Parts: sequence; structure tokens; C-alpha cells
Amino acid sequence: MIELLDFWLLAGLLLLATLLFLWWPVLMRRRHIRAVSRQDLNVQAFESQVLDLQVDLEAGRIEVSQFEALKAELERNLLGDVAQAEKREPGHDSRKGFGVTAVVLSIAVLFSGLGLYLNLGSSGTLQQMAEQQTLVQKLSTLPPEQSLALLEQEAADNPERSDVWYALANFYYQQGRLADTRRAYDRLLELVGEEPSLLAEYAQSLFFLNNNRVDDIGRQVIERTLKVDPRNVRALGLLGIDAFEHELYAQAVTAWQMALDLAPNAPGAESLRQGIVRARELQGEQPEATAGARLKLMVSLDEKLASQVEPENTVFVLARAVNGQPMPLAVQRLQVKDLPTQVVLSDAMAMTPEFTLSSAGQVELLARVSISGQPQAQPGDLQGRLQPVNVSSQEASIELVIDQVIE
Repeated sequence: MIELLDFWLLAGLLLLATLLFLWWPVLMRRRHIRAVSRQDLNVQAFESQVLDLQVDLEAGRIEVSQFEALKAELERNLLGDVAQAEKREPGHDSRKGFGVTAVVLSIAVLFSGLGLYLNLGSSGTLQQMAEQQTLVQKLSTLPPEQSLALLEQEAADNPERSDVWYALANFYYQQGRLADTRRAYDRLLELVGEEPSLLAEYAQSLFFLNNNRVDDIGRQVIERTLKVDPRNVRALGLLGIDAFEHELYAQAVTAWQMALDLAPNAPGAESLRQGIVRARELQGEQPEATAGARLKLMVSLDEKLASQVEPENTVFVLARAVNGQPMPLAVQRLQVKDLPTQVVLSDAMAMTPEFTLSSAGQVELLARVSISGQPQAQPGDLQGRLQPVNVSSQEASIELVIDQVIE
């Protein structure tokens, strides 16, 4: 109720200011017109000229007949000026028109404000804000059990309220109710769409409720998150955890390294670094996989561009489908000082099991020196690219030279 009163007070003040802005010129114009009118000036001039004639008559500079003739001429001029002034006088047509314009604009402002309120305010926005505030105030005064009961009743009465479903999802998560948490998040996403931050939060909730493991449903939610936001750090972290648990260490390193590149100072960044070190150690203990698609690349930097980079600048080497998702099918991360070097891209480096080198007939190969360290291309980065490359028919090493500057 307080918010609604504040809204109407603000709306009234804005309306008053608008009307004052419209009517101020009218009021000032009328005041000026009352202070000085054209007709008054004409009369004052006539009286002054008659007085001058009387002075000349008394001084003997003109005769009585001349005085009477000149005075009659001044009177005729005065009558003519008065007639013209009545036609031009702002107190008549122009002043009337000016006032009518202000009236019309005032009415337009009032009806525009009413129309805006009917389209926005009365459409439910203000009412929804008031309902949310009321609900929050009620929840703050109730114990958890009664708060949950209130939310469940509200969800049953108003199933389209996304804020209620979000609060329910958090309540169910805190109570460890896996099925109810899933139900609340599913309903919430039906209402708001594939919002990446909510999807990532959903996947993380499922991860913790499943004893820190990614189940099939959680994996699907992670894939949905990365589909709409391939740079989602939380989803990339969970993807790496899932890959690590399935001994896909190269895939875990790729996911964690991308998350670390996107948010090097985020909470948990040190855990990602330790996970990458451990995954690389375990990867070195494993025999090199021979199954699946593999592409051998010899990556080098054009000598003409060597002066534009530093030895520690990051180099991303990746393959992505020519026709398909922009998500890389395989990624390797190097530094400029490592070049030239041979890189092997394989199915083990895929970010998701569905999108691998084997799943693509033709790919684009790209090597990029990232000046900023970010995986996304930026002006000033250097790159080299080849396309299309047939995955199944490539056995020899492919030369990939970084020889272009991104504008």
C-alpha cells in the first residue's frame, strides 16, 4: 500500500509540473499584456503630441487654425491605430488561440497519462508489485513450515507467478527434497524460458542433492545451459566435474580451463586450478586413446606478426562444425612461446558427448592468439583458419598458420 501511495504522489507531482510548464507562458503573456497594451501606448502618444501643439500655439509658432487642423489629424490617426490594434490585439484572437492551445495540450497530457496507466499500471504491473511486497512481508514473520505452506497455497492459487515458484524451488532445495526441487524449477523455466542463470542454478542444485554427482537429468540441464550460454562458468564447472568422474580427463581440463579463463578471480577459481593439475596428472597416466576422430595440426605464427604478441599470450586451437553449433568440438590451449608446435584434437576433448569431431563431417580449424586471454575473438587478436576440413579423411598433419589480424 505504501508503494502505491508513493506512486500516486510521484505521478501527481509530475502531472502538476507538466501542467505548470504548459500554462506558465500563457500566464506570463497575459500579465505582460495587462501591463502594457498597444492601445494605451497610442493614447499616450496622442496626448503627448497634443501637448506639444499647445506649447507651440502658446509660443506663437503656430496659429489657432493650424492647431485645430493638426489636432484633428492626430485624432484621426489615433482612431485608425485603435481600429488596427483591435484586430491585432493578443487579448483577442491570438491570446485566445494561445490559451486554447494550452487547454488542448493539458487535456492531451491528462488522457495520455490515463492511457499509459491503463496500458501499464492497470495491466497488472503495479498490482503484481504490491502482491510481491505483501508476500515478502508475510514470509518474514512466519516460521519456515508456515512459510512453505503459504508459498504452496500461493502457487496453487496463482500458478503463473514465477516469483513464487522460484521461492518454492529454494525452499525445497534447503529441505533436500529432490523431486519437489525439480518440479519447482521445471515450472519456473516454463514461465520464464531458458534463462541460463536459472538453468545453471538448477543444475547445481541437482548436483548437490545427488551427493555431489551429476545424474542424467542434471547432465541434460547442463547441456541446456551451455546451449543458450556457452560461456556460463557454473555450467562449465559442473561439466568438468562430470567428465572427471567418468575419467574423461582431457574433457574435464578443457571445461575447467575455459571456466577459469572466463572468471580467473571468481570464488572457487583455485579449486579449478587444482582440478586441472590433477586431471592432467591422471591423463598422463592413461594410454593415449586411439578410438574416435583425430586431427593432427602443426600450428605456427607468421614471423611478420611476431612483434605484435608476447610470449605469454594465450593461444586457442579449436575445431568447430562448419554447419552446426558454434560450440567448439575440441579445444587445446597453448601459449605463444609454445609455437610452432604439433597439436592433436580428438573426441576426448569434446565439451559434451553429443558434439564431437566424429559427429561432424566437416570442420573449421582455427588458431587464435588472444591478447586479452579471453576465448572470444576481440579486435587486435591474431588468428589463422582453415575450412572446410573433412574429419574422416584427414590422416596427415595439417599446417595451420596464424597470419591474420582481427579488425
